[in-house]
Amino acid sequence: MQNSGISSASTTDYRGAAASATRDRHALTGRSVRLDPRIDPVRPDLTDLRLADRVFAPHYAAASARTALTMAPLRETSAKGAAVLSELLPGDSFDLLELSAGMAWGRSLTDGLVGYVDEDALGEAVEATHRVVAREAALREAPDADAAALATLPMGSRLTALGERGAFLLTDHGYVAADAVASVEASDPAGVTAAALRLLSAPERVGGRSGAGVDGTGFIFLAHDVAGVVIPRLPDLIAATLTPGSGTPAAGDVVMFADHLAIMVDAVSAVHVEGKVMRERLSTLVERHGAPVSFGKAA
Repeated sequence: MQNSGISSASTTDYRGAAASATRDRHALTGRSVRLDPRIDPVRPDLTDLRLADRVFAPHYAAASARTALTMAPLRETSAKGAAVLSELLPGDSFDLLELSAGMAWGRSLTDGLVGYVDEDALGEAVEATHRVVAREAALREAPDADAAALATLPMGSRLTALGERGAFLLTDHGYVAADAVASVEASDPAGVTAAALRLLSAPERVGGRSGAGVDGTGFIFLAHDVAGVVIPRLPDLIAATLTPGSGTPAAGDVVMFADHLAIMVDAVSAVHVEGKVMRERLSTLVERHGAPVSFGKAA
């Protein structure tokens, strides 16, 4: 089975498998498979070129690398007011597959979700070196804690460090305190609980996954992300990737209820989102949400 319809985003800056694509015809190497459009860039009319060997589509698009310039909602459709799935944070990488009427369709490389974002929120691709691990980090005009703040980056944002200036890192947009960020290569699974506690009182926000606001799964994702632990963004996928715990939930465990999620911070209490990020006894959550369906740590 072959298809010759290949389209492209409005640039030629491709990467991955798309970067080496030179053929104008593509063939499935086996049976067409059912993909998950929440995390796989596939639509009835357009599919990521890198999936051409697994799914038939009338047109394929070669991904173009972009970087988020600002916080922006990731929506389910391109319609104004469409449901918010997640959000892009400053410095997030985004695989752009289509531009239409001011909206970009593609996949966030941070949380893996596919959706639509305002075209103006995206800029040229920049490789991030650090992520913000503090609740927020100020970008200052000089490497001094008393220097004027030019902008504030919420927890989870990415940035590119160009050098060090004492206790600060230099970026294209100002100086940031080195203790407010961590290398994107750093991983500290034990830091998940500390990250969860730093988010206490953060407001609940649909699609949120930053220090400025989170939804239930965005909170779980963010606490793991800033600790350098990879975890999915969606509840069913989170459940599928947990290493099951035994006995009773322990610090660092994600606790899955039928309608809720939380992170244990010690043997008896958990942090979760209900109106805002809060800490409560696990027994109190059980009274409201029933017994946990499962619990465990991100694999």
